[in-house]
Amino acid sequence: MSKKTSNTQRQVTWVIILIFLIITTTIGGFFWIKYELDKKNNNNNNGNQGEIEKEKAREVKRVELISKAGVLVSGYFYEEAIELLKSDSDIYNDKMKGEVKKIEDFVADLQPYTGRIEQVFFHSLIVYPQLAFGPTSAEPQGYNYWMTTELEFQRMLPLLMERGYVLVHIGDLYDVDAQGNVTEKELYLPEGKRPLLISIDNVGYPESRKKDGFASKLILDDKGEVTAVIRNLEGVEVVSRTGEVFPIVDDFVKANPEFSYRGAKGMVGITGSWGVMGYDPKIASEAAEAKKIANRMRETGWQFVSHSYTHAAGKYFSETSTLEGVKEDTELFKKWIVPIIGDSNVFIAPFGVTVKGDLYQYFIDEGYSFYLNVDRRSQPKILGKSVLMPRINLDGFVMNRDKAYITEHFFDVDKVYDSRRPVFQ
Repeated sequence: MSKKTSNTQRQVTWVIILIFLIITTTIGGFFWIKYELDKKNNNNNNGNQGEIEKEKAREVKRVELISKAGVLVSGYFYEEAIELLKSDSDIYNDKMKGEVKKIEDFVADLQPYTGRIEQVFFHSLIVYPQLAFGPTSAEPQGYNYWMTTELEFQRMLPLLMERGYVLVHIGDLYDVDAQGNVTEKELYLPEGKRPLLISIDNVGYPESRKKDGFASKLILDDKGEVTAVIRNLEGVEVVSRTGEVFPIVDDFVKANPEFSYRGAKGMVGITGSWGVMGYDPKIASEAAEAKKIANRMRETGWQFVSHSYTHAAGKYFSETSTLEGVKEDTELFKKWIVPIIGDSNVFIAPFGVTVKGDLYQYFIDEGYSFYLNVDRRSQPKILGKSVLMPRINLDGFVMNRDKAYITEHFFDVDKVYDSRRPVFQ
């Protein structure tokens, strides 16, 4: 083979190799470029998908906050609802701004309430009418006059709400300055709503009533909620959410926040000589337990007030009240009850008696800015450095003797009245 032919063959071989390299490089480059493009597209897609998922999570949080804000608004916590909607900058968008504006516009349209101020009161509830009105009852006629059954109370609450009533505290209606001067406050409620004060008298449980179908005491249950203990028809003590006013109201407000202005419930009138919610204030361990319950009740919107120590007539609370008797009663209450329930500027008068002159001034001097009596027609009156506040007893007596008035102002008595009551005499 000639040298020239050999060189030619080598050149052809190198050309073939070069062509092969060019082809493989081109193909490899194509696949590399495709790989890089696919990777970039996948990264973009993954990034877009990731952002979509993040926005979905943000929207879930928006819906959750809007729902919570709605509950706050229904309970008249307007500023708190706005703060909640603004609380997370990561989700605060035009939608959230729109929700804030709805609340702000709603609040801007509210007007101060100018109508009547009503206050109703109750005693401990009759849970078992069979016992309260039965042959072994300590005072069946007295119970029929002055008590309300658990069934009646549960029927009242939705009817009161239908009439537009909203539970408030006295502090929502009046200001008391450092010098003891009392002035009315403006209360802004939605149209059709009106304030209602409630108080519960004699929140202690004497032995005679424990056997007559009333609660035995209040306790904190395993959830930390205030619950009643009551002896059932077999004489066995059971825990009951419907055995007394307090858990019933707590549960009703939880289900219907519009029935309570900013968490307000009612006033717990303690009569010292009856004990405190079923506990003896003179026994240290029982006083400590009562204090725990009182603290929890305050946290959930209840206020503790004085209903005297003796709840007795004669020199204490009657037409023959004396300054000596009133002072004695007040000092006993301070000694045994105030350490458990704390100070209060509200006094609920036993029997609804309105003391006068020096006796009334004594209560003002003792720091009681609000004196609560019983009167179904009157309205609160500011008297110097105090307010005389009438209350209406929603019990058997009033539902029989003043049925038309109660039906006109509160609820249809026929829809409330417990047929298990004995004939009223």
